[in-house]
Amino acid sequence: MGRKRWMWTGGLGLAALALGYGAWSLQDDIAYGRIATGYAAKQTCSCVHVGGRQLEACLADYSEDARQISVTQAGETIEASVMLGAIKAKAVFEEEFGCHIVD
Repeated sequence: MGRKRWMWTGGLGLAALALGYGAWSLQDDIAYGRIATGYAAKQTCSCVHVGGRQLEACLADYSEDARQISVTQAGETIEASVMLGAIKAKAVFEEEFGCHIVD
C-alpha cells in the first residue's frame, strides 16, 4: 500500500473514533433533553389549557436552566424542543382527558 492510502485510512479511522466519542459523550445530554422536553410540553400544556393561564406566564414559572427549552403553541398543541429542534416533544389538550404527550 502506498503512503497516501495509509494516510487516508488513518484519517478516516481517526474521524470515526472522534465521531464515536462525540456520540458517546452526548448520550446523557440527549437523554436529559428527551426528559426535559416531554416534561416542559406536558406541564406547559396543562398550565395553559387546564389552568387557563397565558403561555408567557407559564414559561415564567420555569427555572433559568429550563428556559433554554423552546416552547411554542399551535392551538391545542404545545411543542417543546432543544438542541436546535433535534429533540422535540408534543403535548395535546383533549377536553375529556386533559393534556397528554403524543409521538
